[in-house]
Amino acid sequence: MPLHDLFQRDILRPIPPVVYFHEDDPHKLATEVTEYIITGGHPEGSDQHTRVTHGIHEAYVGLLRAMVRAIEGHDDTALPASWISGFYGSGKSSFAKLLGYALDGRTLPDGRTLGEALLAQDTSPRAAELAEAWAALDAAVDGLAVVFDVGGAARGDEPIHSVVVREVQKRLGYCGRSQAVGNCELDLERDGRWDAFLAAAEAELGQPWSAFSGTALAGHHFSRAMHALDPDTYATPMAWFTAEGGSNPRTLSAQDATRAIADMLAHRTPGKHLFLVVDEVSQYIHQDNARMLALQSFVSDLGQRLGTRVWLLVTGQEQLEASGDTVLGKMKDRFPPHLRVHLAATNIRDVVHKRLLEKDE
Repeated sequence: MPLHDLFQRDILRPIPPVVYFHEDDPHKLATEVTEYIITGGHPEGSDQHTRVTHGIHEAYVGLLRAMVRAIEGHDDTALPASWISGFYGSGKSSFAKLLGYALDGRTLPDGRTLGEALLAQDTSPRAAELAEAWAALDAAVDGLAVVFDVGGAARGDEPIHSVVVREVQKRLGYCGRSQAVGNCELDLERDGRWDAFLAAAEAELGQPWSAFSGTALAGHHFSRAMHALDPDTYATPMAWFTAEGGSNPRTLSAQDATRAIADMLAHRTPGKHLFLVVDEVSQYIHQDNARMLALQSFVSDLGQRLGTRVWLLVTGQEQLEASGDTVLGKMKDRFPPHLRVHLAATNIRDVVHKRLLEKDE
């Protein structure tokens, strides 16, 4: 018998070397979650607990419970921000990505939600703890998530909050091809002119605005619609594009970004809790003091303006509490200790034991 026939799954299949945050196809999510190993979850004193005293099970349970306490008003001192750390191979990106899309309510091809599939991967004796923690959070929020890798989504040297606003715009149906258009769409909603714009756009373009907002020439079409809506301000069909659409988007402060997120949620998804899941934040900030200060301001303003309605969950290699007086270490007060998660790279022996040997115990 060939050796590979001894394995439950095809060991010759291509396996991505890293987790790709931008891949959210249901089939790929299904593959990722069914191959995810949730370590830990064993009673104290057992051999398994000795090998993995604090695994992924404990990390999920601790984080979910802390979030529920804050959302239910039992912890009014914490900012709604979680730092998920771990070196290469620790699984921090998988941990954050699967949690984010599960909170978003993604459905897999087999009809299960991603949350259900994730819970099924916990086969430990204490699996009920995770199921209870997830059920408590699920009952407390109507979730929506924006999940992205900041290194891949950022443009130039922009602060993280600017990237977040652009990604939220795309997730909530604002123009994803032109940030200038997306910003103006929100301004129209703020001014109570959105319905009038939609009517003017359809009359001018011959189809609903949704047919044009995702096209490469969205800015040109938007300009024509703005001329039809307000010819006194935009005297020609290309007047808006000349003034706004062809220029770089205005720079947003952290406070501007928070206000934009709050307004977008109010107009597009009232009542939803938003989870912002951002990968490799520590690498993006590194020793950049300006980026660190901008992130500090953004976290603070989120907490002050939106409370626990918007959560920021970020990943990084370094533990904040172990970063000393470095740029990253200065952010410790923005990420409360009980909302920090640290994942240790698990020895392959523990994974093999989890997947193969425990089935016979």
